[in-house]
Amino acid sequence: MWAACRGHRDVMELLVSEGADVSLVDEDGDNTLHYACMRGDVETVKCVLSLHVVDINSRGWKSRTPVMAVARWGHRDVVEILVSEGADVSLVDEYGYNILHWACMGGDVETVKFVLSLNVVDIDARNLAGLTAADMARLGGHQEVVKLL
Repeated sequence: MWAACRGHRDVMELLVSEGADVSLVDEDGDNTLHYACMRGDVETVKCVLSLHVVDINSRGWKSRTPVMAVARWGHRDVVEILVSEGADVSLVDEYGYNILHWACMGGDVETVKFVLSLNVVDIDARNLAGLTAADMARLGGHQEVVKLL
């Protein structure tokens, strides 16, 4: 997990070749794919996916999926890979945040545009606190995202 989080694909591959169990989860339920997504390294994410061990829609911290994690950090290219590999962008976490909420929290305009282009998430969906994705962008000070929405 640590190697994936740091983007050390070569170290991760070595550990896997020596028998490391990629399916393990940490105390929050995050797995190697969650960690690779947090870093946003395309090749590491592809490597984890190629092992076919971790569910692409697995639930980690607060029921967050890997694609939610990567959307939060604005790694549009990795979001696109996960979607092409079958990530379910209609899921919500335990607080009612969807992928658009997470992308707007991150503030990366291109990630938000990509999520919107999928035409899956209701742009006016509210989380359990009643906040929309636009509210999340506004709270984060992401004016370009607010204008886009």
